[in-house]
Amino acid sequence: MTKNGILRFGLYVLFGIVLLGVSGFGLLYYQLKGKFEIDAEKYPHHIGYLSPENRDFSEDFQRCSDQLPIGFYHSTAPHIYKNGKPTFKRHIDNNYKSTGFSDTGYLNLRFLIDCEGDLGDLEVNELNADLELTDLSDGMVDQLVALTMQSTNWASLEKKEPRDLYMYIIFKLENGKVVEILP
Repeated sequence: MTKNGILRFGLYVLFGIVLLGVSGFGLLYYQLKGKFEIDAEKYPHHIGYLSPENRDFSEDFQRCSDQLPIGFYHSTAPHIYKNGKPTFKRHIDNNYKSTGFSDTGYLNLRFLIDCEGDLGDLEVNELNADLELTDLSDGMVDQLVALTMQSTNWASLEKKEPRDLYMYIIFKLENGKVVEILP
């Protein structure tokens, strides 16, 4: 190795050590001082909490665990969609009949999937284009809820410890047609 090569290698090692030190310090600082305190009085529930007053169907639904459900908050939700989100989107596209509906807004469905793949504790939120609560056409809402809540769309989490899953779907609607499925 040449003198230049040894010097370059030494600089890379020094840079790596400095980078690790700064990262370690940053993580330690965040753990000790950087976290925000949670106002439990203002926010008494966790993300994904489904209020018993807002649930639309949960008669025979039994959760597998008292632990918090595992939530997925991104577009692929790899462990929840059976055969992936594109399959779910095709299912909606092929089966949803938008004839006669002219609503524009969002239909937000929040629900749990137990460890056996059963669905329950559904919460339905109907919103206008300004994200304010509204009343969308009942036939449209019922159809999208029925298509979404088919257990063939969803997978259970296969782990040694049974856990429930939390999922939400938002249908973006324009003139009664589903133009996007979020997340």
